[in-house]
Amino acid sequence: MNKTDVLLTATLGYILTGPAWAAEPSKADPVIEDIKAILRQHDEAINRQDMKAVIGLYADNPDVALVGTGPDEFWKGRDAVEGTYKEFFKDLKAGSFKHECPDISAGYDGNVAWLAASCNMRDNAQDGQIREYVMNVSGVLKKEKVGWRIQTLHFSGLTGDEAPPPEDDGAPAMENEKSTAPTPVALPKTQ
Repeated sequence: MNKTDVLLTATLGYILTGPAWAAEPSKADPVIEDIKAILRQHDEAINRQDMKAVIGLYADNPDVALVGTGPDEFWKGRDAVEGTYKEFFKDLKAGSFKHECPDISAGYDGNVAWLAASCNMRDNAQDGQIREYVMNVSGVLKKEKVGWRIQTLHFSGLTGDEAPPPEDDGAPAMENEKSTAPTPVALPKTQ
């Protein structure tokens, strides 16, 4: 390649890619950011054990719901939802609740929005015991005069010895063979 070819290639490369460099980076969708903010505000209010703030993030109607993992973990109505948080707070040391949600999906259509997240959680029981667990969270939100509010919130995670079975390698299992699956830390009980 001669000097002219190099200069022509560099110039052409700049002309073709220059507009992409000059373009503004894509901006985050403000509605999606608002939805994610509700999840953050919820968790911050839990960390402070601020019941008024937690319940204030729920929609203003009698059909709000909080759903857990088990069959008896369905709480419908503001009073039932509030009672569940009160029970949760009894074994949570205030200020110890930390989380990171590396996988979040959210969307909306008009006045209805949804979110799903997989979060790594860490907190301390009242006795100081450190608990680490993974929590899957999903929810439906609705737009009210005051902004987005939670209509339904669902959380689930493995508790106790409910670890998934080990991957099947095709070989028959031995009678005395033990699972190599990790045993997750128990989640805080809400009932």
